[in-house]
Amino acid sequence: MNKGKILILTLLAPIGVFAQRDYFSRPTVVNLEFSLGMTRPGNDSDVYDFFEENTTFDHEDLDGPGALFKGHFQFTNNWSAGGAVSLFKETVDSEDRFYNDEDGFPILQTTELKTAWVGGDLIWTPFGAGETFGTRGWAPRRFVPYLSGGAGFKFWELRSYGDFVDEGDPAGPSIFTAEFADDGVAFSLRFGCGFRVNLTKNLDINFSLEKELAEDDLDGDFRGFGDIDLSSGSAYVGILVRI
Repeated sequence: MNKGKILILTLLAPIGVFAQRDYFSRPTVVNLEFSLGMTRPGNDSDVYDFFEENTTFDHEDLDGPGALFKGHFQFTNNWSAGGAVSLFKETVDSEDRFYNDEDGFPILQTTELKTAWVGGDLIWTPFGAGETFGTRGWAPRRFVPYLSGGAGFKFWELRSYGDFVDEGDPAGPSIFTAEFADDGVAFSLRFGCGFRVNLTKNLDINFSLEKELAEDDLDGDFRGFGDIDLSSGSAYVGILVRI
Protein backbone atom coordinates (compact mmCIF):
# COMPACT_ATOMS: atom_id res chain seq x y z
CA MET A 1 0.00 0.00 0.00
CA ASN A 2 1.52 3.31 -1.06
CA LYS A 3 1.88 6.33 1.20
CA GLY A 4 -1.00 8.17 -0.52
CA LYS A 5 -3.52 5.46 0.35
CA ILE A 6 -2.27 5.28 3.93
CA LEU A 7 -2.69 9.04 4.27
CA ILE A 8 -6.24 8.92 2.87
CA LEU A 9 -7.25 6.06 5.21
CA THR A 10 -5.74 7.90 8.17
CA LEU A 11 -7.75 11.00 7.37
CA LEU A 12 -10.99 9.07 6.78
CA ALA A 13 -10.79 6.82 9.88
CA PRO A 14 -12.04 9.43 12.39
CA ILE A 15 -14.87 10.33 9.99
CA GLY A 16 -15.92 6.68 9.87
CA VAL A 17 -16.00 6.43 13.66
CA PHE A 18 -17.88 9.74 13.85
CA ALA A 19 -20.47 8.56 11.33
CA GLN A 20 -21.23 5.44 13.38
CA ARG A 21 -22.28 7.42 16.45
CA ASP A 22 -25.57 9.10 17.09
CA TYR A 23 -24.76 12.73 17.65
CA PHE A 24 -26.15 16.24 17.70
CA SER A 25 -24.87 19.06 15.57
CA ARG A 26 -24.45 21.18 18.70
CA PRO A 27 -23.86 20.72 22.46
CA THR A 28 -26.81 23.01 23.26
CA VAL A 29 -29.83 20.76 23.79
CA VAL A 30 -33.00 20.73 25.87
CA ASN A 31 -33.31 18.03 28.55
CA LEU A 32 -36.65 16.91 29.99
CA GLU A 33 -36.61 14.77 33.16
CA PHE A 34 -39.45 12.66 34.56
CA SER A 35 -38.73 10.89 37.85
CA LEU A 36 -40.54 9.01 40.62
CA GLY A 37 -39.23 8.20 44.05
CA MET A 38 -39.67 8.35 47.81
CA THR A 39 -39.84 11.53 49.91
CA ARG A 40 -39.23 11.96 53.64
CA PRO A 41 -40.69 15.22 55.04
CA GLY A 42 -38.93 17.06 57.86
CA ASN A 43 -40.14 16.28 61.40
CA ASP A 44 -39.07 19.37 63.38
CA SER A 45 -42.60 20.67 64.07
CA ASP A 46 -44.52 21.06 67.32
CA VAL A 47 -47.74 20.11 65.58
CA TYR A 48 -46.32 16.68 64.71
CA ASP A 49 -45.16 16.26 68.33
CA PHE A 50 -48.72 17.04 69.47
CA PHE A 51 -50.17 14.45 67.09
CA GLU A 52 -47.72 11.81 68.31
CA GLU A 53 -48.41 12.53 71.99
CA ASN A 54 -52.19 12.27 71.67
CA THR A 55 -52.70 9.77 68.85
CA THR A 56 -50.90 6.81 67.30
CA PHE A 57 -49.67 9.14 64.51
CA ASP A 58 -46.02 8.53 63.63
CA HIS A 59 -44.25 11.15 61.54
CA GLU A 60 -42.25 8.47 59.72
CA ASP A 61 -45.52 7.19 58.28
CA LEU A 62 -45.66 10.41 56.24
CA ASP A 63 -42.79 9.08 54.11
CA GLY A 64 -44.28 8.38 50.72
CA PRO A 65 -44.04 8.54 46.94
CA GLY A 66 -43.14 11.74 45.15
CA ALA A 67 -42.65 12.93 41.59
CA LEU A 68 -40.10 15.29 40.04
CA PHE A 69 -40.22 17.07 36.69
CA LYS A 70 -37.37 19.15 35.28
CA GLY A 71 -36.79 21.00 32.04
CA HIS A 72 -33.41 22.57 31.45
CA PHE A 73 -31.45 24.04 28.58
CA GLN A 74 -27.87 22.81 28.27
CA PHE A 75 -26.06 25.97 27.22
CA THR A 76 -22.53 24.55 27.57
CA ASN A 77 -21.08 21.08 27.97
CA ASN A 78 -20.85 21.66 31.74
CA TRP A 79 -23.85 23.83 32.61
CA SER A 80 -27.63 23.60 32.26
CA ALA A 81 -30.35 25.88 33.60
CA GLY A 82 -34.12 25.61 33.74
CA GLY A 83 -37.03 24.88 36.04
CA ALA A 84 -38.24 22.10 38.30
CA VAL A 85 -41.49 20.95 39.92
CA SER A 86 -41.74 18.33 42.67
CA LEU A 87 -45.03 16.92 43.95
CA PHE A 88 -45.75 15.03 47.16
CA LYS A 89 -48.86 13.83 49.00
CA GLU A 90 -49.29 11.34 51.83
CA THR A 91 -51.94 10.48 54.44
CA VAL A 92 -51.59 8.78 57.82
CA ASP A 93 -54.46 7.13 59.70
CA SER A 94 -54.32 7.16 63.49
CA GLU A 95 -56.43 6.68 66.62
CA ASP A 96 -56.65 8.42 69.97
CA ARG A 97 -54.16 7.05 72.51
CA PHE A 98 -56.27 7.58 75.63
CA TYR A 99 -59.95 7.25 74.73
CA ASN A 100 -62.37 4.96 72.91
CA ASP A 101 -65.94 5.74 71.90
CA GLU A 102 -68.92 4.67 74.00
CA ASP A 103 -68.96 1.27 72.28
CA GLY A 104 -65.30 0.68 72.98
CA PHE A 105 -64.13 1.29 69.42
CA PRO A 106 -61.08 3.42 68.56
CA ILE A 107 -61.55 7.12 67.83
CA LEU A 108 -60.10 7.55 64.33
CA GLN A 109 -58.60 10.49 62.46
CA THR A 110 -56.46 11.10 59.36
CA THR A 111 -53.55 13.49 58.80
CA GLU A 112 -52.70 14.61 55.26
CA LEU A 113 -49.70 16.59 53.97
CA LYS A 114 -49.44 17.92 50.40
CA THR A 115 -46.50 19.91 48.98
CA ALA A 116 -45.42 21.24 45.60
CA TRP A 117 -42.01 22.81 44.92
CA VAL A 118 -41.74 25.18 41.94
CA GLY A 119 -38.58 27.07 41.01
CA GLY A 120 -35.42 27.49 38.98
CA ASP A 121 -32.62 24.95 38.81
CA LEU A 122 -28.93 25.07 37.83
CA ILE A 123 -27.09 21.84 36.96
CA TRP A 124 -23.31 21.38 36.81
CA THR A 125 -21.74 18.37 35.08
CA PRO A 126 -18.07 18.61 36.17
CA PHE A 127 -16.79 16.10 33.60
CA GLY A 128 -19.00 17.31 30.80
CA ALA A 129 -22.38 16.10 29.63
CA GLY A 130 -20.99 14.81 26.35
CA GLU A 131 -18.09 14.57 23.93
CA THR A 132 -17.33 16.91 21.05
CA PHE A 133 -16.35 15.64 17.60
CA GLY A 134 -14.75 18.00 15.15
CA THR A 135 -16.10 21.54 15.31
CA ARG A 136 -19.84 20.78 15.56
CA GLY A 137 -20.65 17.19 16.46
CA TRP A 138 -21.64 16.41 20.05
CA ALA A 139 -22.70 13.09 21.61
CA PRO A 140 -23.82 12.37 25.23
CA ARG A 141 -21.42 10.60 27.55
CA ARG A 142 -22.23 7.10 28.78
CA PHE A 143 -21.99 8.13 32.45
CA VAL A 144 -22.60 11.68 33.68
CA PRO A 145 -22.44 12.63 37.39
CA TYR A 146 -23.83 16.04 38.31
CA LEU A 147 -24.66 18.51 41.08
CA SER A 148 -27.69 20.79 41.12
CA GLY A 149 -29.05 23.72 43.08
CA GLY A 150 -32.00 26.02 42.86
CA ALA A 151 -34.39 28.39 44.55
CA GLY A 152 -38.16 28.64 44.41
CA PHE A 153 -41.34 28.35 46.42
CA LYS A 154 -42.93 25.48 48.28
CA PHE A 155 -46.71 25.31 48.34
CA TRP A 156 -48.12 23.22 51.18
CA GLU A 157 -51.31 22.09 52.87
CA LEU A 158 -51.72 20.26 56.19
CA ARG A 159 -55.08 18.71 57.17
CA SER A 160 -56.26 16.61 60.08
CA TYR A 161 -59.82 15.31 59.94
CA GLY A 162 -62.00 12.69 61.62
CA ASP A 163 -63.14 12.28 65.24
CA PHE A 164 -61.47 14.03 68.17
CA VAL A 165 -61.85 14.22 71.94
CA ASP A 166 -62.77 17.45 73.72
CA GLU A 167 -61.24 17.05 77.18
CA GLY A 168 -62.45 20.50 78.21
CA ASP A 169 -66.13 19.66 78.05
CA PRO A 170 -67.65 20.38 81.54
CA ALA A 171 -69.70 17.21 81.25
CA GLY A 172 -66.57 15.15 80.67
CA PRO A 173 -64.53 14.20 77.60
CA SER A 174 -66.73 14.21 74.52
CA ILE A 175 -66.22 13.14 70.92
CA PHE A 176 -66.74 15.52 68.01
CA THR A 177 -66.16 15.34 64.26
CA ALA A 178 -64.11 18.10 62.65
CA GLU A 179 -61.48 19.07 60.10
CA PHE A 180 -58.46 21.21 60.96
CA ALA A 181 -56.43 22.72 58.10
CA ASP A 182 -53.84 25.29 57.12
CA ASP A 183 -51.88 26.02 53.95
CA GLY A 184 -49.31 28.48 52.65
CA VAL A 185 -46.33 29.25 50.43
CA ALA A 186 -42.73 29.46 51.63
CA PHE A 187 -39.43 30.40 50.00
CA SER A 188 -37.32 27.29 49.50
CA LEU A 189 -33.83 26.21 48.45
CA ARG A 190 -33.09 22.93 46.67
CA PHE A 191 -29.83 20.97 46.43
CA GLY A 192 -29.22 17.74 44.59
CA CYS A 193 -26.74 15.25 43.21
CA GLY A 194 -27.01 12.31 40.91
CA PHE A 195 -25.86 10.59 37.76
CA ARG A 196 -27.21 9.68 34.34
CA VAL A 197 -26.55 6.56 32.29
CA ASN A 198 -26.90 7.08 28.56
CA LEU A 199 -28.98 4.55 26.60
CA THR A 200 -29.50 6.21 23.23
CA LYS A 201 -28.88 9.54 21.57
CA ASN A 202 -32.06 10.93 23.11
CA LEU A 203 -32.57 8.89 26.29
CA ASP A 204 -30.82 8.50 29.66
CA ILE A 205 -31.71 6.75 32.90
CA ASN A 206 -31.44 9.25 35.74
CA PHE A 207 -30.77 8.68 39.46
CA SER A 208 -30.83 11.57 41.93
CA LEU A 209 -30.97 12.63 45.57
CA GLU A 210 -32.72 15.94 46.31
CA LYS A 211 -32.91 18.07 49.45
CA GLU A 212 -35.43 20.90 49.87
CA LEU A 213 -35.11 23.44 52.70
CA ALA A 214 -38.14 25.46 53.83
CA GLU A 215 -40.32 26.38 56.79
CA ASP A 216 -43.44 28.45 57.33
CA ASP A 217 -45.65 29.77 60.13
CA LEU A 218 -48.66 27.69 61.06
CA ASP A 219 -51.87 29.68 61.16
CA GLY A 220 -55.55 28.99 60.65
CA ASP A 221 -56.75 25.99 62.65
CA PHE A 222 -53.17 25.25 63.78
CA ARG A 223 -52.44 28.71 65.15
CA GLY A 224 -50.19 28.50 68.20
CA PHE A 225 -48.10 25.54 67.04
CA GLY A 226 -45.23 27.71 65.73
CA ASP A 227 -43.50 26.79 62.48
CA ILE A 228 -43.98 23.79 60.26
CA ASP A 229 -40.83 22.13 58.95
CA LEU A 230 -41.28 21.90 55.18
CA SER A 231 -37.83 20.49 54.48
CA SER A 232 -37.63 17.11 52.81
CA GLY A 233 -35.22 14.57 51.38
CA SER A 234 -36.01 12.52 48.29
CA ALA A 235 -34.50 9.73 46.20
CA TYR A 236 -35.62 9.51 42.56
CA VAL A 237 -35.16 7.33 39.51
CA GLY A 238 -36.46 8.27 36.09
CA ILE A 239 -35.65 9.14 32.53
CA LEU A 240 -34.11 12.10 30.74
CA VAL A 241 -35.31 12.85 27.23
CA ARG A 242 -32.96 14.93 25.10
CA ILE A 243 -34.44 17.08 22.31
